[in-house]
Amino acid sequence: MGWGNAQRRMFAAVLATACGLAAALGIAPAMAGDGDAGSAGDSGGIRFGIDREEYDAQARAAMQGDPMVSRHLGAIRKVVLDEAASLEEPGPDVLVYDVEGSRGKGRVTARFITVSASREALGPGVLAMADGSEHAIEGDADALAAEDGHDHEHHDADDGEGSFIGQAREAAQRYPLIQEHIGRIATFEIDAGATGAAPGMNAFVFDLAGDKGRGRLQADFITVSAGRERLGAGVLTLQDGRRLPFDGEPRGEDEPEDDGDFASLFGDMQDNIFTRQARTAVQRYPLVQQHIGTLETFELDLAATGEAEGANEFVFALAGDKGRGRILADFITVDADTERLGKGVLTLADGRELAFEGEAPFPGESAGEDDGGIPDTFARQDGVFVLQANAAMQAHPVVQRHIGDIREAVFDRDASWAAAGDRYAFDLKGSKGEGRLEADFITVDADSERLGEGELVMADGRRYPLQ
Repeated sequence: MGWGNAQRRMFAAVLATACGLAAALGIAPAMAGDGDAGSAGDSGGIRFGIDREEYDAQARAAMQGDPMVSRHLGAIRKVVLDEAASLEEPGPDVLVYDVEGSRGKGRVTARFITVSASREALGPGVLAMADGSEHAIEGDADALAAEDGHDHEHHDADDGEGSFIGQAREAAQRYPLIQEHIGRIATFEIDAGATGAAPGMNAFVFDLAGDKGRGRLQADFITVSAGRERLGAGVLTLQDGRRLPFDGEPRGEDEPEDDGDFASLFGDMQDNIFTRQARTAVQRYPLVQQHIGTLETFELDLAATGEAEGANEFVFALAGDKGRGRILADFITVDADTERLGKGVLTLADGRELAFEGEAPFPGESAGEDDGGIPDTFARQDGVFVLQANAAMQAHPVVQRHIGDIREAVFDRDASWAAAGDRYAFDLKGSKGEGRLEADFITVDADSERLGEGELVMADGRRYPLQ
């Protein structure tokens, strides 16, 4: 399909993760004394003693190293500080992070303890999962003991059974290159700063030592199942400086393909559905044709996009047969296949800045929102997404079993717009019965959707979870 609002929101989230752009959400880093831990500044915001992006990386590593967090969330892909909630928490250095991992989403409310300039540790707190369950976080015993001035025997909490780091260690231990140069792994510690700077959402950096040697491992870790990680491509740097690149373990026969809602749509941020549609919109614009000509290169600037103010603003570096430059503009979804260029600025190679108003609304496109406060660009009953959703519902075994052949599928636009994430609602009538389906719809590719988690509620009140 094309580019709906849900997909645009996901793309924005991916950009925030890739660039560490939490600061772009209105949380500015500032200097606050000698330590790393957050504190309330005079302006009422949270201030940090180090760069905000670096602090988030250290906080992520601290949470990843906690066995309770790791067990329930898996490999942490994204962390976002809730500044308002953090400021409301009593006690020093208590922060609230919304966390997304390979196993689910949750909220961590806990103390963060500054161990050194390059390391934060997690103190006592609570992990609240998206399903409403809560789990107590005991915190790093070594860091707590050090705070109290007591020695404490070191324990490797990262290797707790079922934790991501324990699974990552197992994956590394399996790999022949590790067995050859490191041997049996004795220590396996995540490097917070290096992991935060590593490219890719799945990249982690570990310092490891074994009975044959020691080194540093930077690699992708790929979630195979709730209990297993697979070692992807990476580099093993030995203590003598030798760098040994490797391809990682092959995909297992029973291992599912990468999730369509991420890999197919955003696997390459320079060549995805949105970027191709944005390029077409830019190429149409007369100002670009005049100064840049026919586009030869069109590359998304991740950092500049993260610093842009508007939710729909993106920045691209572009070059053509007449010149080169940089464009910052709003991109407005017209339909599933089309983006429209909005207001922005074209900066030429010689430094000239040319402001423009963008394209006028397309025929049939409203410049604002419809009567219900829902953007006209959001999915409609006769749109491509709903057609693809119908096919996905018809193919699902729970729908087949209880609804039968779908005769009518009415898209509840209001409820779908109000729902979180990629959840949509349909009222169904079929050859076997009637019911309401509310579920996550996941983009597989440009032509198809599949059903994720959700529920089918029949007309008689019976409820069936989607499996």
